Amino acid sequence: MTVDDGLLGGRPSATAATEAALSAIDQWNPSTRAMLSVAEDSARETALELDERLARGEWCGLLAGMTMSLKDNIDVAGMVTTAGSRILANNMANRDAFIAARLKRAGAVIVGKANLHEWVFGPTSQSTHYGPVRNPWDTSRIPGGSSGGSGASLAAGMCVGSIGSDTGGSIRLPAAFCGVAGLRPSIGRISCRGSVPVSAWFDTLGPMARRVSDVARIFAVIAGHDPEDPISRDVPVPNVLAELDRPVEGLRLGIQRRWFFEDLDPTTKQAMDAAIDVFADLGVELVDIDLGDVERSHELLAFKVLLADAYNVHKERLETRPEDYGRDVYTRAMLGKEVTGAEYAAALRWNEGFQQRLRAVFEDVDAILSPTIPFGAPKAQTGQEGEAWFKTIREITRFTYCWPFAGVPALSVPCGFDGNGMPLAIQIASPWFDETTALRLGHAYQAVTDHHTRVPTAQGDSP
Repeated sequence: MTVDDGLLGGRPSATAATEAALSAIDQWNPSTRAMLSVAEDSARETALELDERLARGEWCGLLAGMTMSLKDNIDVAGMVTTAGSRILANNMANRDAFIAARLKRAGAVIVGKANLHEWVFGPTSQSTHYGPVRNPWDTSRIPGGSSGGSGASLAAGMCVGSIGSDTGGSIRLPAAFCGVAGLRPSIGRISCRGSVPVSAWFDTLGPMARRVSDVARIFAVIAGHDPEDPISRDVPVPNVLAELDRPVEGLRLGIQRRWFFEDLDPTTKQAMDAAIDVFADLGVELVDIDLGDVERSHELLAFKVLLADAYNVHKERLETRPEDYGRDVYTRAMLGKEVTGAEYAAALRWNEGFQQRLRAVFEDVDAILSPTIPFGAPKAQTGQEGEAWFKTIREITRFTYCWPFAGVPALSVPCGFDGNGMPLAIQIASPWFDETTALRLGHAYQAVTDHHTRVPTAQGDSP
């Protein structure tokens, strides 16, 4: 496998790739609701122009002909950006987001905007206002969130690549539940300008695709400094594609058995053990590590910092337009009002200590391996949410919060299937601004496994 395989999704032209994507949208969107809007005309026009330029021998960019969906919290000029909210139903973008402009310049064909959890604030993508996203592997189950439409659109073949956003797991969870790969980059690596936020500091935009090599290609296009984004960091972007095929033999992979490997579904445990064996066979050195009370990251980021940040973003609308919010989003955002300054400060102080411990660990290992999710996608519970459902929601997010709290990159990669045939995933975290190592390890893993090559079969209309 090389980084050039499947540049057009294995198809002979940009037009053919685009028609295949649009056909998949026609077939799958009624049952999955993965796409909120489809840019059918502009996608065809872009593809035709690319084919004409390619026929003349012109260089059209790293993504020439790659079909892409963008999560609908990201601006594309001339398209509505709803963020899954009734309030933004007519929010027409007059300027491309930073990464949308880069994607276009690199020859990507944007086929439409992907559905999501309302206000990018939830792990299920059970959209109140535009219909819940469902998982193509089983349309009675959730796709994860909040980038659920991105994950579902990839799994169903509606596109080759997608852009999601991740605050506490919103790229990696839908990637895991839908059987594709997804990268949350370092904080500041990819500009968030032109996107609807949850938390200005912890939000990141990132690439998703079935293959890690395509994730790396998209990353190479969209990573870089944006002087208009105050969170963006002016850190050199390495040539990821030149490094991707380098052997991983000799790299050191950290594993903490406590917490990360406890209370897993038996099939997840088996898949994780099998993944560890794959890395060992690749010559990767496995190292036991201790991250201390890493489990507190879930409680402190999810239930203190992000709740307070979300309330700060929405406080005026929450007070004046409560009826325009879905109940789940309204309830959680209002909880942020109760977070005290002392609690917020204590969470940040804990995080400083955690980052210090993590720096010491990264002196001994090149990356850290953990599960992305503890079990496969659960059944959707729209309109039936109760205590048991909220416990499930808390469980599915427990392994994704530590890496964004620290600000390091983390890559989710498919690693198998549970007893219901639903995808499972490993998570590879690497040091600050070292996305290359995580991508190398994920790419090497996919080179000798085939979990990511399996695709769901078409099903009927959504229930």
